[in-house]
Amino acid sequence: MPRLQGRQKGTPMTYEYDLFEKFPDGSSLWRASVIGLEGARIHVSSLAHRSSNSFYAMNVESGKIIPITLPNSTAFRDGLKQARRSRSATA
Repeated sequence: MPRLQGRQKGTPMTYEYDLFEKFPDGSSLWRASVIGLEGARIHVSSLAHRSSNSFYAMNVESGKIIPITLPNSTAFRDGLKQARRSRSATA
C-alpha cells in the first residue's frame, strides 16, 4: 500500500489571502498575496506605514473579504478619540 506524503485532502491549516488597499473614492488596488491571516496582518501593518488608506484581505479560495484593522490605524485612533470625548461629556 503506498504511503501518502505531504498533506492529505481536507481543510487546509492556512489560507492564502490577497491584500488590497481601498482608496477614498471606493476603488481598490491589489497589493500582495500572503499565506495565513497573521501574515496578512503583518504585511498590512507594513503597508499602513506608507499609506493612510484602509486595507482588506480576500481569502483566495472562498472569496470571503476580511477587513484588517490595525491598532495604529487612523480609524482606530479616531474611534478612541470619540470614545474619550463621549465619556468625558457624561462625567
